[in-house]
Amino acid sequence: AAEHDHRVAPTIPPPSQDEDYAASAPGGKATPSAATRVRVRDGNSVAWRRAEIPAANGFGNARSVGLVQSVMACAGAVRGTRLLSRAGCDLARQEQFSGEDRLLGTPMRWGLGYGLFDSIYGWGGWGGSLVVIEPEGRMTVAYVTHQMREPAADNRGLEMVMAAYDGLKGLRA
Repeated sequence: AAEHDHRVAPTIPPPSQDEDYAASAPGGKATPSAATRVRVRDGNSVAWRRAEIPAANGFGNARSVGLVQSVMACAGAVRGTRLLSRAGCDLARQEQFSGEDRLLGTPMRWGLGYGLFDSIYGWGGWGGSLVVIEPEGRMTVAYVTHQMREPAADNRGLEMVMAAYDGLKGLRA
């Protein structure tokens, strides 16, 4: 809602780019078409904030993204409230596609709304933001940024995930 606009940090394009920059997948073979291309200026607009576009324009900080996705890591219940059944959580992890993703240009496995990576799943967003869900460890890691970098040179989120795994190993030892 408009009363929360002041809480939204504008996306900042990579240092070598301007607000006409439209991010693409690192190593991807396909270039976003005019119909699917979202420039930084578009993503920063009030119209984009007011739209409801599934899987495309969610807003949140790392704490809120992590909390929402922790439902999946905790078999559907968080803070004593059941939001999904265990079967619903398991359904999201069932493979729906396996093969070369034409946009990413790489072999990929997909569940319902999530990339599947062995026993973990999750996905990334604009500028290097990501969420990783690890049901076995009941762990969710979320990294959110508004300062974009070139996709091929951005390891910030992955470094956070690796640090969380190091911490999880320490708890299990």
